[in-house]
Amino acid sequence: MKIGVVLNRVFRINHNPLLAYVYQRLDDIESCVFIIPVEQFGDHSQLKETFYKGTLKKFLNELHNNHISVNMIDYDQLIEFCESQELDKVVMASDIMSYHKEEYDYPHQKQHFNKASIEVQPIRVQHYFNPKKTFNNQGEPYKVFTSFYKRWRPYVMQRKIDQYKLKDIANKTSTSEKKLKLDVEDRGLSEKDVQQQWQSFLEHDIQNYDSNREYLPEVLTSQLSIALAYGLIDIIKVFNDLLQGYDIDESNYEAFIRELIFREFYYVLMTQYPETANVAFKEKYQHIDWVNNEHQFTKWKNGETGFPIIDAAMEELNQTGYMHNRMRMVTSQFLTKDLLIDWTWGEAYFKDKLIDYDSASNVHGWQWSASTGTDAVPYFRMFNPMRQSERFDSKALYIKRWLPVFNDVDAKLLHDTKKNQKKLKQQGIELGQNYPKQMVNHNDSRERVMSLFKSLS
Repeated sequence: MKIGVVLNRVFRINHNPLLAYVYQRLDDIESCVFIIPVEQFGDHSQLKETFYKGTLKKFLNELHNNHISVNMIDYDQLIEFCESQELDKVVMASDIMSYHKEEYDYPHQKQHFNKASIEVQPIRVQHYFNPKKTFNNQGEPYKVFTSFYKRWRPYVMQRKIDQYKLKDIANKTSTSEKKLKLDVEDRGLSEKDVQQQWQSFLEHDIQNYDSNREYLPEVLTSQLSIALAYGLIDIIKVFNDLLQGYDIDESNYEAFIRELIFREFYYVLMTQYPETANVAFKEKYQHIDWVNNEHQFTKWKNGETGFPIIDAAMEELNQTGYMHNRMRMVTSQFLTKDLLIDWTWGEAYFKDKLIDYDSASNVHGWQWSASTGTDAVPYFRMFNPMRQSERFDSKALYIKRWLPVFNDVDAKLLHDTKKNQKKLKQQGIELGQNYPKQMVNHNDSRERVMSLFKSLS
């Protein structure tokens, strides 16, 4: 049997179910063709593209060091290449939600393989649960996270991880015929980098996870979302490690496990309701009369809203391709409720920018903020950006990190610039000159949102 293995977004040589599948069938395999179809990115995703290609290059070096040859091709050449290789079967991940383009995912690619009469073997590599095995007693997906969590948390347990020998797999690997030049900067992460970061987090920061995860000025979270987006670490190993250290600090370990189960919850919903990538989960909110002011949207994207905490977060995103989770909620609520701009606009922008982009988490996170999704925040709960700033960045360290124009300004003046306009001017900041005026009145925006949602309820 001649088998093809598609490795994109599973950039690890350890605990890789695709490699385990091959190893378990070596006696039946005549040759193995490893394939990485390289993703294409849009004009507004340069940071994301650089990170992806840098991470891919590090993975290719690891494969080379283990004498595994890989064919690198464009996605639109994938079927033609597999046909030319006369493959009997193709093995690929069936559960990746982090691709930059939706057409790269398993459901779309499977259709192409089916048309070419090439057998496809799907394998779950990035998620813990099989979605269809997590349904409720009515045979439907859970739509409330708390119920999902209570039902399936007991099933998070130590699992066996398949072992394999890369040397034996390499002996069955065909020489690559297709190579693409990767002329990239030294960015991205390697599997080794991620393993070190994860172990460091377990040894230090997880002990204060429940409190530190809301701390904005510096990164005290695991940033595991980045590693998971590129398949640099196995989710089963992550849960195994957490369970192994659980007795050390049950409260903080459980808080982290809960967040990972939230990721599984959104994944299940996305597989069963793929249409929610573009429309509100709640039918009654599918026809909201959004304002969709393009000028205001541009100001939000560029971090020019006049609300320092919002603008700092957008600067973080635009400069690094990452944003603190607390600020993802605050900025998304500001766009959807203060500006009344369609959540799909913001979701698409985050998709372009986030290096840890995951469709399920991003889509349902935005729907949560917009109050249009399953188990979403009620429409009458609306973040006040000034209060969020006071609560989570009281000393304005996060604001000053990303908005250096405020470096010499008293922190207490930065949470509500309109209220402190005169004092800011005394310290060298003139609103409308050095820094934008607040683009909306939050209280007026709140009244508008309440009125709109009440009319639809």
